[in-house]
Amino acid sequence: MANDGRSSELRHTVRFSVTEGVYTQIYIALASVGSAFITRFALLLGAMPFHLGLLAAIGQLALVFQPFGIMITRRGTSRKKIIIKLATAGRALTILYGILPFLFPRYAGIWVFLLLLSISTSMHAMGTNAWIAWISDMVPDRVRGRFFSWRSRYFMIGGLLIGYVLGAFVDIFDPKTKGLIEKFVTIKNVGFFSIDHIDIAFVLVFVIAAIFGFLGVTFLKRQPERPKEIEKEHIGSMLMKPMRDINFRKFLVYSFWWMLALGIGSPFWQPFMIQKLHMSLVDIQIYGTISAVAAILALRPWGMIIDRFGNKTAMRVAIILGGINPLVWLFINTNNTWILYLEAMTSGIMWSGTNIVAMNFVLSIAPRERRQIYSGILGAFSGTAMMVTMLLSGFFLPGSVELFGLYLHPEQVLFGLTGLLRWTAHIPLSWVQEPRGQPLGALMYYLRQSAKVRIAQFVGLIIRNGRNYSNR
Repeated sequence: MANDGRSSELRHTVRFSVTEGVYTQIYIALASVGSAFITRFALLLGAMPFHLGLLAAIGQLALVFQPFGIMITRRGTSRKKIIIKLATAGRALTILYGILPFLFPRYAGIWVFLLLLSISTSMHAMGTNAWIAWISDMVPDRVRGRFFSWRSRYFMIGGLLIGYVLGAFVDIFDPKTKGLIEKFVTIKNVGFFSIDHIDIAFVLVFVIAAIFGFLGVTFLKRQPERPKEIEKEHIGSMLMKPMRDINFRKFLVYSFWWMLALGIGSPFWQPFMIQKLHMSLVDIQIYGTISAVAAILALRPWGMIIDRFGNKTAMRVAIILGGINPLVWLFINTNNTWILYLEAMTSGIMWSGTNIVAMNFVLSIAPRERRQIYSGILGAFSGTAMMVTMLLSGFFLPGSVELFGLYLHPEQVLFGLTGLLRWTAHIPLSWVQEPRGQPLGALMYYLRQSAKVRIAQFVGLIIRNGRNYSNR
């Protein structure tokens, strides 16, 4: 009976978590740091390179607040109530974004926008820290990699669909974009659909984002929760215990190194597409779709690799791909943006694995009773590292460079640098020990054996078909 109860509880957790994830991902796609809509809105408010650096850094600064998630949940037996309050408050602020152009001049509006976005993002970061501990209590280790991959598959689809609809809507108002929308929409920049009304378009976008965010909260309320123990230990002692874990310290070094490398040039991927390549929001959504489809197809293999060979081995594969992708951008200009759609496939594969590992790796090396504090400290270290190089990228954007006959915009110089430095993350990753993890060689052997079996099956099929044809 106990096993039946646990199975029912797990089914409910998966069902409500997946549904909640779809609504939340729609909110993220429209109104969170990294969203093309947020980037386009910041540019509308007059964002300069240092503003874009701050915008990108906000997402990482919020991670520094993750340990506060531990502080506000340690004295209670429930994490759910606090998570719901933080999510509701953070998403309510989203409604205010769209009215900023009507209240402030552009030079002031961008600063108010960055302030509101940082508050909202910090609230979500604290809630995310508590949610990770909540979900780790509900989903067993043996299936957690597949759970995260399955959940990711569904909420990626939801974010993409709404992104296309509202991306096309905003593009109608924009006279500078040269995307596919011009071929299908003849009312572009006519009457109501003019640049004078693009502010109103963003009001609608952010209201819709908030509505979907609140719908996500309603399903979060229905997700099962197991009571947690009240943590009476002093918060200082709680924070210091993980730092005495030698393996965790090595893991922090790896994470800090990796995130430093990722932060270089990170504020400029979408601005480069919009400003230098003149891509519309729909064009960016197409790029995102290709990336997401590749990510969705890769989620199950990533989940299998993580569950069978470990997070460390999966991350080694992701790092290899992560260094290749930015180097492709060095060859992109307004005449060959189609190359980006090829890069989107490998990028989607890489990020799908990286995102699952980011959620699961720390859980695999942390003691069960201390997963939330380990996750919070990791978030703070990772966020600080990436924030540093994001800010440096925004404040000290290099000049253009000619390299082997290639003209590189300042952003492309940073893209090349981040690609090379990502590969160096293999060094600190090799220092981390993961229980039940297997080396990369074991994965390579498995893939070779699988390939041999598939080839043998294919050859056998051809031979059988040939015999059948000759016997006719």
